[in-house]
Amino acid sequence: MDMNTDSGSSLRPATLPALFLTCLRIGALSFGGGLSGWLHREFVHGKKWIGEDDFASTMAIAQMLPGANVVNLVVCMGEQLRGPLGAATCLFGFLIGPFFAVIAFGAMAARIGDATAFESGLVGVAAAATGLLIVVGWHGVRRSRHWPQLVVMAAVILAVGVMEWPLLPVVALVAPISVAIAWKRRSVDAR
Repeated sequence: MDMNTDSGSSLRPATLPALFLTCLRIGALSFGGGLSGWLHREFVHGKKWIGEDDFASTMAIAQMLPGANVVNLVVCMGEQLRGPLGAATCLFGFLIGPFFAVIAFGAMAARIGDATAFESGLVGVAAAATGLLIVVGWHGVRRSRHWPQLVVMAAVILAVGVMEWPLLPVVALVAPISVAIAWKRRSVDAR
């Protein structure tokens, strides 16, 4: 993917220390879901290292890979920006904060008998994470100006989110349809 063009905007180069510090801050200050929203905000809008289309493509790839989606996303973006060393830098920066946080929380939980206030705080954090995920989804909907793509998005949301069907069979069914739509759109746009 070409990291220097996305909707005509100029993207900035990413240094290894900047990648490390950004991923360290996101990894150390976040809890639960919503990380893809935070990564989107930092990498696309804040630092302007990656364009909207490249982020969406990278996120799709990260979700197809086995493992935690957000970790895959961090590794893929680091690799795109600075190669294998960038991937390792982003991964290390992203995971070192949570590593020590889990150890600290485990030690605190062993000493605290009643943790209802702590649990209430985590419910609030989960709500904020849900909001960030909604923002990322809304950006995807706004970028998609073709009704077939919107129909596919709505079908996945309905099947997985509302009807609670398993994700893998839904993706196995919808992915070929989505690829065919994108291929047809690209061939029409090329004419």
